Amino acid sequence: MELSKNIPPNVINNSEDINEEFNNFMQKVNEVNRIVKNLASKDKDVQKRADEEARRYLGEDKEILHEHFDEENVSLTVSSSKTLVNRKALEDDKNRNPDEMSKEAFMDEMSRDADRRYKEKQIRREKMETLKKQATLAFRRGEYEKALVLYNKAIDQIKDSVTLYNNRALTYIKLGFLDKAKHDLTEWALRINGDCLKSWLLLAKVNFLDKKTKEYENSVFEAKTKTLTK
Repeated sequence: MELSKNIPPNVINNSEDINEEFNNFMQKVNEVNRIVKNLASKDKDVQKRADEEARRYLGEDKEILHEHFDEENVSLTVSSSKTLVNRKALEDDKNRNPDEMSKEAFMDEMSRDADRRYKEKQIRREKMETLKKQATLAFRRGEYEKALVLYNKAIDQIKDSVTLYNNRALTYIKLGFLDKAKHDLTEWALRINGDCLKSWLLLAKVNFLDKKTKEYENSVFEAKTKTLTK
């Protein structure tokens, strides 16, 4: 049983996050290249269609380019001085290749955005570590409700930590929320890392407490398998 094969690319590791961001940017580069070429076309109909497409990228004042992606992807903002779909720029600087201009601007923005996202994630990770320490301390004191609140906040900062889901699952077990503990283990911890021994042991404990004999035996078997392959 290898649940890790079903992990979304944005959960597995940071390198795949960066690869996906790069692919998203390059798709935008190609799309803008096409619009730029069409804006420079001598065919009036082609120009008109390109104008309509270009307007989708412009902000309310038609001077700002602001394109939003999904939460885990990129938010891209380019000021009017670097607007990629800008007919005036094409007319004013005929010595430069419009394709090169758009690619250069996109790659420059991609570099800045990747750096910003990296720094933001570092800040979130530092916050997560602080919250995790506080949660662990509360758990050791038997303050399970407080520990749960802190683990929730820590997971809000970093959503791909097996340790956090294991710790929250154990907290759920202490509070008697077996279904929630099982969800954390099967839908999160083991999807991130299907070989995590602690996750399988905790799942076995949940199934034992829930009197699900068959599932308990399967969990124990998986735990033994992971131990033997270490």
